Amino acid sequence: MNTKFIYLLVLLACPLIGMAESGGTKGNSEPPTIKQETSNTNKDTPDRVGALNEKQINQLALSKEVKPKEITWLDVNYSREEGVSKVLALTEKPKLPDAQGAVLLLHDKGQHADWPYLIRPLRQYLPDSGWFTLSLSLPYESKRNVPDRSLLGKNNDNATLTDALRLKLQYNSSAKTALANKPIDNTEQIKAEQKSETASVDEETKSETPVDINLAEKQKVKSTLTDEAKAEFNIQAALDYIHQQGYQNIIIVTYGSAANLALNHIKEIASQISSKGFALVMVDPILKAEYQNDLESAFGKGFKAPILDIFNSADLDSKAQATERKSSAVVAKTEQYMQLNLITNNAATSQLGLLRRIRFWIERYAPGMSATELK
Repeated sequence: MNTKFIYLLVLLACPLIGMAESGGTKGNSEPPTIKQETSNTNKDTPDRVGALNEKQINQLALSKEVKPKEITWLDVNYSREEGVSKVLALTEKPKLPDAQGAVLLLHDKGQHADWPYLIRPLRQYLPDSGWFTLSLSLPYESKRNVPDRSLLGKNNDNATLTDALRLKLQYNSSAKTALANKPIDNTEQIKAEQKSETASVDEETKSETPVDINLAEKQKVKSTLTDEAKAEFNIQAALDYIHQQGYQNIIIVTYGSAANLALNHIKEIASQISSKGFALVMVDPILKAEYQNDLESAFGKGFKAPILDIFNSADLDSKAQATERKSSAVVAKTEQYMQLNLITNNAATSQLGLLRRIRFWIERYAPGMSATELK
């Protein structure tokens, strides 16, 4: 064979061999598919994904939208329920060598742990001044309003009564009446059936062995917890995680109705909270009547830790409710209860001012305490 021809064939075959070895593509921007397995050695991700409810699906979807290093899955064991539930929390480490403490963020109803207004900016802004932030997913109810519908009856469900159909119905009715009135002598048949049933019962009784069953031990009673009760377990799990990171100075920041969840938690331990190491910030709080009219029911008498109540002065209802809370705090003799009136909205300039006020307040009234170095 001609040498030049062989050389030409080799040159043409080299690119094809290279493509076969590299798979034919330069790269793949699509994320890899995560396989569901029965066991998982990675403690930062859920063990299995199966039979998910809507809340779990939303948390998994959110976890794909944030950076992997921000994701922390908390193990929450709800009381009187079997198994451990995975709850998504988004964490940010402080960006200064001397940590100030930790901030726990609680979002409002209908929101999530990375809500673009207030929640996400706070969790990303406070680490710049030395705060560790944890934004917690809360199990709020997601009620769906199903529209009322009235469907017309189907045509095939309606029958037209014709003369022929009327005569047929009358004939069937007369035949049934005649059959019911006809005397039937079935005494011998009834006696035979009763004798057979008696023999069958006797045979089953001989073969049965008495068994002592303790229903109290074998029957498990499952109680359904409300979302508000589950939120208390979530908050406790988040606080336990923060303590495990070495933080003793903890600030809880709530938005909207999440203030009720924070007050539920404080209510149980109010007598143990001192003037240092804890603070509460409520932004536009929407409190239930129990707390709105009587803050003493949550804080007790003479609560010592600092509390900041931020309300929207442009909203007349919010302003009136803030006045009620302030009077209630005076009656409860809350030592460090403060209010701040701001015109808050979704505008970037208004939000930046709100973030700065929160940061300056916690640095002044809840200064950093010693914390172990994060690994």
